[in-house]
Amino acid sequence: MPEDASRGANVPQEADYPKPATGWLTVSVLFLLYILSLTDRYIIALLVEPIKADLGLSDFQISLLQGPAFALLFCLCAIPVGVALDRYSRRWVLFVSITVWSIAAAACGLARNFGALFVARAAVGAGESGFGTGSYSIIGDSFPPHKVSLAMSVFVMGGVMGAGIVFLLGGPIVAAVMKAGPVEWPVLGMLEPWQQVFIITGAPGIAMAFLVFLFREPKRRAARSAQSGAGYGEAIQFLKQRARLFTAIFLGFGLTYSVTIGLQLWTPTYLVRAHGWEPARIGVVLGIAQILSAATLPVHGWIVDRLFKGGRRDAHLFWCMATAFLAIPCGVAAFLMTNAWATVVLYGLYMTFILSTASMGPAVVQVVTPQRLRGRVSALYVLSTGLVAMAGGPAVVGLITDMILRDEQKVGISLIATVLCVLVPATLLFAFGRRGMRDVMEPANAA
Repeated sequence: MPEDASRGANVPQEADYPKPATGWLTVSVLFLLYILSLTDRYIIALLVEPIKADLGLSDFQISLLQGPAFALLFCLCAIPVGVALDRYSRRWVLFVSITVWSIAAAACGLARNFGALFVARAAVGAGESGFGTGSYSIIGDSFPPHKVSLAMSVFVMGGVMGAGIVFLLGGPIVAAVMKAGPVEWPVLGMLEPWQQVFIITGAPGIAMAFLVFLFREPKRRAARSAQSGAGYGEAIQFLKQRARLFTAIFLGFGLTYSVTIGLQLWTPTYLVRAHGWEPARIGVVLGIAQILSAATLPVHGWIVDRLFKGGRRDAHLFWCMATAFLAIPCGVAAFLMTNAWATVVLYGLYMTFILSTASMGPAVVQVVTPQRLRGRVSALYVLSTGLVAMAGGPAVVGLITDMILRDEQKVGISLIATVLCVLVPATLLFAFGRRGMRDVMEPANAA
């Protein structure tokens, strides 16, 4: 039986980490803030039709707002944020990030045209890039490697539940605001219902940013090298030496996220067009499906931690390969059903399987990366996966619907094509990277 896999990759003793209660307090706070971030990111999915009608936009323009507009600064800002995280207080980086995205999310409600909405969505992405990268780094320093997967799974569950809460609570909110119609707001003037929703959901985050000061920042235990904090040269060299592994991680998880984000953002529209459902009903049903799926995330983390501690050094990629393989038929079948409830059930099963990747991506990056490089390598992970996922997933669906099928009623076919053409290669990449992870985690490679 192989030795405990946690001996690889520069791991201090378990006693060097914060007490479990401290670590889980940190995860709890970040969990709540992740719900907030996904609420601001995904509320647009329930506003597609009113935004299109008011601003005269196409499906492709909507897909640009859902994907590339958000991903543009989300990815670009990850680079300076990664340096800041390795140099300065990570709590302050998170505070600034949350404040920026909350102001930008509310500013979406002030947009009067496509350009202004695009800029506001880009600013939301700028703020959220710092939150994800900083949270990964803090959690990675709060738990030993054989416990990181469970902690990261609970944290990511907050984000996935955030998407579910958007549907569950956002649907009724959107329905109520739409029913009330345009309203004259003090100072801001006459606002359309979709503009009001952006302000109502975005503004509270400005106050919630202060929650990051409820927990202590974990200390950086590893001694810094002469190059640490100086830039990305050392981090890039580290990635080059492990090209097989990080190709699988960066590209494989990026492709997986792109399909999942595409389904999350376009399934509500599919249910409107294919089955005539109203936003309030869609919100409640998809919200429950998303939250139930998210509740399985700790199970994925627990399984991977057990496999990893038991000696399977490629546990993270092995489990993601298996669950992605199971998710593919569910994702395809969901949009072949003539019954809307069957679509919802299959969508929920797809999410249950594929959400293993939501936490395993950041978890495996922390496990295989030395502590002194985690901020910058995490930033490069956010950059690469963000470019692939958020710029690609939603935009590809809209592109296929508008430019290839030329029929907005065929959005279900676009979703099926995305699952097959993107998720299958992602599964193969996880298989490709398993050997690279085994090599990196060999005890002989421990520094």
